Amino acid sequence: MKRVLILALLSFVLAPLSPAFAQSLDQAKAVVESLHQTMLETMKAAQSGQNFQARYAKLAPALEKNYAFSEMARIASGSHWISFSDDEKAKITKAYGRMSASTYAARLSGFSGERFETLGAEALPPPAQGVMVSSQIVRSSGKLVPISYRVQPSADGFRIVDVYYEGSVSELATQRSQYLSILRDKGSAGLLARLEELSNELAVGKTVGK
Repeated sequence: MKRVLILALLSFVLAPLSPAFAQSLDQAKAVVESLHQTMLETMKAAQSGQNFQARYAKLAPALEKNYAFSEMARIASGSHWISFSDDEKAKITKAYGRMSASTYAARLSGFSGERFETLGAEALPPPAQGVMVSSQIVRSSGKLVPISYRVQPSADGFRIVDVYYEGSVSELATQRSQYLSILRDKGSAGLLARLEELSNELAVGKTVGK
């Protein structure tokens, strides 16, 4: 029995060192680095005068590739999600993706020498799934801004499902608290209207937030 226990513990410790595990970490980091590259290119283009619509056109497909918008919309909607029809889910997911791309396009409006650094990746313990990729924004002043990404496997490869600013502030948790209030009062139609309203406001520079 003692030998079995030791072997089991060794198996648990050594499992993360397997090629498959290492490949998962590399794939998760690649997703984040791909996003950062697109963000950096967009910031430099904005500094050269590229407008919101051009930035949006560049960012939207990149975000669609690197983010799991349907999963994020589901989590942000809480238990209300199961009561949505397939059509409602599709519309909210699309509006969520548009709002996210609009947010990035509004925020990435200039460049002043920033760069992104990937610090590492680690598997999340059960019951969580996926990998946490740690990175930071290095300002031209030398200031370091921590930013981490929760990346999960999906049928289409690894996708980002949450972003943690300053190392601890979950973007998805913030959205969830806002969306649940809307869903309680106005249902899925109210949430859809709010997401579209946010996208339109960001497009004309009224707000840079969610």
